[in-house]
Amino acid sequence: MEIFHIVIIGIVSCVVMDLWQRLLKLLYSINPSDWSVVGRWFVLVVSDRQIYNPTIDQVAPIKNELMIGWIVHYSVAILYSIFFYILLEYGICTASLINGIIFGLISVVVPWFFFMPVLGKGFLGMKTPSPLMACSLAVGSHIAIGASIGGFYQIFGY
Repeated sequence: MEIFHIVIIGIVSCVVMDLWQRLLKLLYSINPSDWSVVGRWFVLVVSDRQIYNPTIDQVAPIKNELMIGWIVHYSVAILYSIFFYILLEYGICTASLINGIIFGLISVVVPWFFFMPVLGKGFLGMKTPSPLMACSLAVGSHIAIGASIGGFYQIFGY
């Protein structure tokens, strides 16, 4: 039953993050993450074995890249749920909204120091038009998913 909870918590938490991004779009006209670029990057990693692709935005679209990007996005959320579950199992943290927020804040190192750089945006989005905005959006999204993970594990009684 635990694997079911882990997967469901990952998926529902990812939905919360996506809703957060849609709210930002509605209120402030901030576009949500473009999962087609992530899908394109993933296909190229698998086919060309090249993780670093700084010109990904100029690469021609790949068939089904948007669907693949969404699958990668939700798979990563499930991985975050697995990591949080491991922290719970080893007694490193307890299931709570606060610990989820802390987890989300820590997890923001992934976009800041992995995804942004491999997609040519630089560490901390320094090669974007607005690095502070890029970093802030990542923080907000990761707080949303982290809080959801911590809160849902608490609701499920972990």
